[in-house]
Formats: sequence, structure tokens, C-alpha cells
Amino acid sequence: MVYFDNNATTPLGQNALASYSLALEQNWQNPSSPYRSSARARTLLERARFDLANSFGIKKEEIIFTSGATESNNAVFAHFGKTLNSTGQCLLSPFEHSSVVESAKYWFQDRVHFMPSDHSGIIDLDGVEKLLKQEDICLVSLMAANNESGILLPWQEMARICSLQGIHFHCDATQWIGKLALNNFSLCSSFSASAHKFAGPKGVGWLVSKHPIQMQMGGGQEGSLRGGTENLPGVISMLTAWEEITLKLALLGDRYLWRNQFERDLKNIVPNVGILGEEVPRLWNTSLFVVPKYENLSWVGKLDKIGYSVSTGSACSTNKSEYSLIASAMGLSGSESRRLIRVSSYFDQTESDWSNLAQAFGRTYEELCSESSRSSVISI
Repeated sequence: MVYFDNNATTPLGQNALASYSLALEQNWQNPSSPYRSSARARTLLERARFDLANSFGIKKEEIIFTSGATESNNAVFAHFGKTLNSTGQCLLSPFEHSSVVESAKYWFQDRVHFMPSDHSGIIDLDGVEKLLKQEDICLVSLMAANNESGILLPWQEMARICSLQGIHFHCDATQWIGKLALNNFSLCSSFSASAHKFAGPKGVGWLVSKHPIQMQMGGGQEGSLRGGTENLPGVISMLTAWEEITLKLALLGDRYLWRNQFERDLKNIVPNVGILGEEVPRLWNTSLFVVPKYENLSWVGKLDKIGYSVSTGSACSTNKSEYSLIASAMGLSGSESRRLIRVSSYFDQTESDWSNLAQAFGRTYEELCSESSRSSVISI
């Protein structure tokens, strides 16, 4: 099976798996206990925090290890929802992950604003600055890279704008981290990430915040901000994956050209395919497109049978009935939303994998057309 759903999750790296198993065997003690073996566990935890902080040029005290970006994003909105006055408002991009949008709507209700943008995925920064002057906005959230389209968003510029106006700026950096250089994340007031997006284990990630974010009570762990026994094996495994990925990023090369060629081939093989965000900067590994006929689940099922794993979009919304957030923001109709397909590679996929994937889409299209001509019901 050739795996093209890496924006949903990546397979655990072999060295990350080995370090996880070793930590489970040798460093299972509670880092908060008072004896020597626990002190060693605590030292390993703090060493991981120190190494991660050095990667981003931040203070290690700003890092809270969490279960991942969804928890981290929720914590930011819960914190400000409880601590801001009743008139304080928040501003989001229309492309945010559901863990940001749903949390914002829960805590801020009718005090949520969305940044002006166009259907190509470009944020109107001038319009944002005007909005910040007109409204009592105390919290701004803009993801670094969109999980569905791969579109890169102007988070660095937004961080600078918010800093000048004394507004807390949060960045969901989940898709950027592990795929692109770590430039300037220290500009953010807070940012979040998940290990399983860069070949680390599931259930571990971080929230970095310059200001204390109270997450959960019940213990003195994580600077008394997130009570509960720390997931030391997960953290150690995450740092192993992190060290490997940072080396691979230095050798990224022209991988984006493989994706670009795939899109050219796909448009030649399957007529009237529409690539979302084609004209703006995107992650090198991601392509989101609207196929001309047949609902996306029919395509996904057929491709799965011939050995290719692709997605209909965000894995977090697969079991929900509403349309993709980005589909709505980019002006797609309901019918077009049901024909969206996302493919996303990582470091294991090769140039020939991309080329063969385009051919697999062609074969799938032919099969779907053939079945459609014989019956009004299409099997998957």
C-alpha cells in the first residue's frame, strides 16, 4: 500500500519506536516522585524540553508537553475565554482547524470574527489591521499551513501586527512543523504542534506560550499548568523523531516539483480537475483538488483497492456531515465539496510514487465512468 495521507498522520519512525520501547522499559518511573530513578526520569524530561526549546530559540519554561495540538488549541481558547472580560473578542482565519474554530465558538460565542480573505486562500492583512482597530479583539489565531490545502498563511506578518498592538497571537503550527524551516516561531505569543505529524508517536505534542496558560488542575507538573503524570516515553520518542526530521529538512531539495508534476499529469489524465491553492505558496507535500465526477468516497475506495491511501480532506471531519471549512472559505459548492480529494506525502514517498499515483487516478476514473454507464449505482 502506497500511503498518501501524511497530513492526517505519519507512520512512527523506526528509531522513534525503538526509543519509545526503551523508555517504557527503563524510564517508566513517575518523574515527579522523590527517589533517584525518578530523578533520572525527570532529568530526561527536562533535557527534552531544553533541546526542543533550543530548536525554536525560546525559553524551556515556555514549553508545556501536551497530548497534541487539539488539546493545546483548546487550552488557549479556554484560558482566554475564562480570563478575558465579557467584551473581549477573538479573530480567526476562515481556514482554521476545527479544534480552533469549535473551541473559539464555544468560549467566545458571538464574539468570534473571521479574517477577510479571497477564494484563493490569501488573507487580507490590511483588512485585518482595520478590524483590529475597530473591534475589542484580544486574541488572534492563524494557522501556519492549512492541513487540507497545504496553503501557507502569513503567520509571521500576523505575529508582528499583533505584537505591535499588544494582542496575544496564537499559531496552530501543526502542519508546518516537520515540513518547513522553523523561522521565527519565537514571534508567536503561543503555538502548538503534534508529534505524529512528523513521524513521532500519537498522543504527545506541545504548547509553547510566553504567558502562562492554565490547562488542567490537580498536580504540580508542567510548571503547575498541566497536572497529571508526564508521558515521558512519548516525549523521548517525539524528540527522537524531531532530531531525525530536522536533519531531513536540511536535505528537502526539490520535492515540491514531484507534487507539481503530479498535478500536471493528473489534469492531463482526468479532465477538468480543479487544484485548490494552485496559484499561491503551499506545502511541498500536499495537493487538494476537486474531481470532475463522482463523490470522493467512491474515488477513495477504488484507489484503496488498487493500493493507494488518499483522503477526502481533514481526518478530523471525516465522520461529520458538514462541509470542509476550507471548501466553504474558498467558495466551493456543496457538490464540489463532496468531490474534494487530498493527497499528502512525506519523506518515505518517492518521485515514482507520485507519478504512479497520477496513473492510478486515471485508472480509477475509467472504472468509475464504466460503472456509471452500466448502472446508476456506483460500487466502491
